[in-house]
Amino acid sequence: MSNSTARFLTAVLVLTFLGTTAFSQVVYFPKRTLDTRPDLDKLLTDWYSAQLKALEEPSLFELAKTPTAQSYRFLWLRSFHHPIAVRLDIKADGTGILTTKVTSGAGGYEPGTLIENTTKPLTTHQTQAFLAKIQQTNFWLLPTATNDQKGTDGSQWMIEGVNSGKYHFVKRWSPETGPIRELGISLAIELAGMNIPKDEFY
Repeated sequence: MSNSTARFLTAVLVLTFLGTTAFSQVVYFPKRTLDTRPDLDKLLTDWYSAQLKALEEPSLFELAKTPTAQSYRFLWLRSFHHPIAVRLDIKADGTGILTTKVTSGAGGYEPGTLIENTTKPLTTHQTQAFLAKIQQTNFWLLPTATNDQKGTDGSQWMIEGVNSGKYHFVKRWSPETGPIRELGISLAIELAGMNIPKDEFY
């Protein structure tokens, strides 16, 4: 286990010790999604779930129980900068609703509290263009996790998807190229219009 992962897991344990375990009532991820070892899977699940709870985000895993639901979310956890979630909910008419949230903490430590929560409609063209990228990147066929962590500090880029009762989740460590970076940039930069300083973009 790298030093960075150890710090992340330590932060999760601290949160648990402080009694912030309410997120366990909401199931954000299926078991054995993040690691084949039950202990590590639980620690990672608790870490990501704590961040999503602080962002006041719903569980897309549970949303998949609604067959008509279609939604995609980018969770961006940078070691030393504010956690970010950008969620695109697809409407029946082909348009979308984009929700952007930011908390005051750091992705590698305590999540903090919600400091930004904005929602805006997307046109049919914008929405369908993103869905085309989902198809082009073969998102639904990508492996959930890979042993790609390099260095001691960086960020987790995670894309979740729900469509026709199916749920899929893919995470990558500080991707410089590839489909998860492409989808994350599409949601956070191109659609949400976030202005991220160069030194905070990793």
